Amino acid sequence: MKILTTNQGVGSSNLSGRANNYRVFDGFFPVKDLPVNVGHTVSSSYFFDLQADDVHFYYASLDEIHDPLLLNHYGTMLTPSETCALNKITSERKRHESLVTRALARFVLAGCCGVAPKAVQFFSTPHGKPGLLPGVSSLPVQFNLSHCQGLVGCAVTLGADIGLDMEDTHRKVNMDLAGRFFSPLDIRQLEQAGDTVAKQDRFVDLWTLKEAYVKAVGKGLSLGLDQFSFFFDQGIPKIRFAATGTADPGTWHFFTCTLLEHYKIAVGVSSKAKQRPVVNIHGCIPFKSIQYQGQCC
Repeated sequence: MKILTTNQGVGSSNLSGRANNYRVFDGFFPVKDLPVNVGHTVSSSYFFDLQADDVHFYYASLDEIHDPLLLNHYGTMLTPSETCALNKITSERKRHESLVTRALARFVLAGCCGVAPKAVQFFSTPHGKPGLLPGVSSLPVQFNLSHCQGLVGCAVTLGADIGLDMEDTHRKVNMDLAGRFFSPLDIRQLEQAGDTVAKQDRFVDLWTLKEAYVKAVGKGLSLGLDQFSFFFDQGIPKIRFAATGTADPGTWHFFTCTLLEHYKIAVGVSSKAKQRPVVNIHGCIPFKSIQYQGQCC
């Protein structure tokens, strides 16, 4: 499992905490409260201790997931409609991505809710924001999903809107999008960023943060990206709204970090907590292994 790397530029977090702490799940099911050691007997239940104001980000690399038995196990958890939708995907890469995304979501949410993975059922809002069907859990679990170029992710918290976006920085950046979608404040930040590489890095920061907010509030692109801006206060991204009374920027916390050297991750979460939360980061192979990798502060 690769370890997180940190981009020390403006808007990127420092990653702290313990690394290389593994939970290994044999037979596709982890032990409840399994110590971070290898070789424990495995039961059919597991639980991730999700507390109020906790924010967790779980990710899986598609290149690490090709075991036919494991992929077959993922398929057994799909609903008939999900199976039908999966079979309609003609691209093998996209089909693999969709299957692993569903497996990751069920792996994470079953652990957070304390239910069987097959009991995790989803609905989608008119603008495409996913949620848990009522009755799946008594806990107010909120989550968001994202994927990009070989990586899938799931961010989760309790009782708060949360949004997640991921971008591969190896992809060519279309800077023309800034003129079409960004606010004047965003554009000024791009102009002041420095050389071409710095401008591209700032563009990806701003784009992922905007996507994370839009996904958190569940309004899709019906919410104009130029109606809010991001700026960085001592490296911490903060939001500013064009119209007063739109929302309270003080109730939103945003995070960015660089993962596996070339993935930019942005998380946005609404919280009335006085203390800024942290994002706990976990790399995993759903239903096989999980590794705590640090915190995005």
